[in-house]
Amino acid sequence: MIKSNLNNFNGWIIIDKESGVTSRQVVNKISKILKTRKVGHGGTLDPIGTGVLPIAIGEATKLISFIQNKKKKYSFTIKWGESTDTDDIEGKVLETSNIRPNTDQIKIILSSFIGKIDQIPPIYSAIKIDGKRSYSLARKNISIQHKPRKIEVHKLILKNNFDNLADFEVICGKGTYVRALARDIAEKLNTKGHVIKLRRH
Repeated sequence: MIKSNLNNFNGWIIIDKESGVTSRQVVNKISKILKTRKVGHGGTLDPIGTGVLPIAIGEATKLISFIQNKKKKYSFTIKWGESTDTDDIEGKVLETSNIRPNTDQIKIILSSFIGKIDQIPPIYSAIKIDGKRSYSLARKNISIQHKPRKIEVHKLILKNNFDNLADFEVICGKGTYVRALARDIAEKLNTKGHVIKLRRH
């Protein structure tokens, strides 16, 4: 809902973001349409990601931190057998594996990703290092090594597993990188993997 008074807009717009568009591009477009700089989003969604992107306008931007701290639900698909430098379909392949985990093998290891766990963010992320975005440094082939961060996974289930692909659903807390989760699930299964589909609900 958006409330306006003499061209001052305050409120939220819930965008169903398309794949291929960055969260920042969505913010910039809305800022241009409404002719205001006071626009922000309630949690970055990867460029390949689709789904819920809350956009705060005007005074609502003061509530962004509150929204970001809420649990988030994602569905995602892992392609087995290949790791990429971005941990998703947009990156270049780094390593390959012939191992394809079966359904029982996947279900057995999922419990190890529930609760408060350590996660190393992807090098292609918006994390700042000495004032510069990690993805900007990665694109320049500058070596990056992020430290593990504590995240919380409340629920993680396997929906389908077939041939080279597996569908998952996760409910997680602030700061969780689903791409990194997919990478680590694959590593736990002694194979490689990356995200090819991601949707926030």
